Amino acid sequence: MKTINNLFKGCLVVITAYIWASCSEETPSLGAVTIADFKVESIDSNTIRLVSTATEDPFVWKWDVQGVGQFDGAQVEFIVPKKGIYPVTHTVLNQGGHDTAMGQFEIEKDIELPCAGTIEFLTSCTSKTWQLSPEQGCLWVGPDPTFTWWEMPASGPVDRPCLFNDKWIFGEDGSFEYDAEDDVWGEQYMGISPDQCVAEMAIQAPWDAWTSGMHSFEFIPATADHPDQIKVVGLGAFIGIPKPTNSGEVSTPVAEITYDILSTSTQGGHDYMQLEVDFGGGIWRYILKS
Repeated sequence: MKTINNLFKGCLVVITAYIWASCSEETPSLGAVTIADFKVESIDSNTIRLVSTATEDPFVWKWDVQGVGQFDGAQVEFIVPKKGIYPVTHTVLNQGGHDTAMGQFEIEKDIELPCAGTIEFLTSCTSKTWQLSPEQGCLWVGPDPTFTWWEMPASGPVDRPCLFNDKWIFGEDGSFEYDAEDDVWGEQYMGISPDQCVAEMAIQAPWDAWTSGMHSFEFIPATADHPDQIKVVGLGAFIGIPKPTNSGEVSTPVAEITYDILSTSTQGGHDYMQLEVDFGGGIWRYILKS
């Protein structure tokens, strides 16, 4: 299915002092509108190349691959590790207008991404435990990176010890465990008032999904649209604090949350990782320490 939107359609009609005038035939032409089309090339079982075959010399090429990401360019190549059918929307633009073509491709088997780079940093190729770094600003929220609404004060580890003993354990096999060490930081949106450290068993349904449990995670490699990402999967799975999700700050558990990996570093024998989740009304950031 295709959609075409010419920049100009028909003649402009002007009404002045009850006189109708149509546009002149000398109106400059912007040229023929581009017609979108593309082909899919399989480099190997899980590596795909998309090649635009659009006509009339477009100068903008956009790709939206559902479940993978968004890309720019007349030709793009990427790895898809999970089997399935992936819809593609390809949009092109030239001086005459824009056009969109839709299609799909199929991946027939799952593959394991090699344990290297960010996956190695995250899991140590076996399993690796992360906690909030005991420092000012390890939790941070603001409307954008230049302004702070609130951040964890330097006294946080003393004021909220139950936050700083929490453990997030990533396994190379895709397992993801949250271990609250028997207590959690309870807030009003979890049915706890006032905000305080409470025993895990004090958290009632449905918020008990935010207590210790086993989940899974997916590592999503960077594209032109986003940096490396971690998606934690399972009702109540989260990193840092529970309420910030990709669709807003919530008051009940959700099934998955995707976090951008902003930076990784190694200092003093420990690994550090800064994560971000955009919840629509602002962003939350976390600093984790291995």
